[in-house]
Amino acid sequence: MIRAAFALVLALSVPACSQAPEGAVEVRAGSRAEVLSAAELAALPQVEVEASGRRFSGPRLRDALTAAGAPTGGDVEAVGADGYTRTLAAAVVGRDDVVVALGLPAGEGPLRLVVPGSPGLGVKQLTALRAAGQ
Repeated sequence: MIRAAFALVLALSVPACSQAPEGAVEVRAGSRAEVLSAAELAALPQVEVEASGRRFSGPRLRDALTAAGAPTGGDVEAVGADGYTRTLAAAVVGRDDVVVALGLPAGEGPLRLVVPGSPGLGVKQLTALRAAGQ
């Protein structure tokens, strides 16, 4: 009985991972969810940024949100495959240099949220983006 209760508490405390296939990101705004594939992300305008001495390229975060029909004027939570979550303030979401980097090695990607000048806000193995509190 105690073991079952502990298992239930543990299961409820672990963040739910996105159902997006590898190389895709689930974008959630309220009850609406859209999955953007790597091909859809690659079809968006691409920018190149430098962070932590490396070059990354991909679409701007705000362009990915717009493509999925999500608002870009509020805070956004970025979630990694391991459940690691970072909340980005609306001012960061709207920056020109915040990108969803594509084509990364397995340990980092295939997608990664890159925030130059704020490495603590980046998320490796990005699987989901959602309006804060959703």
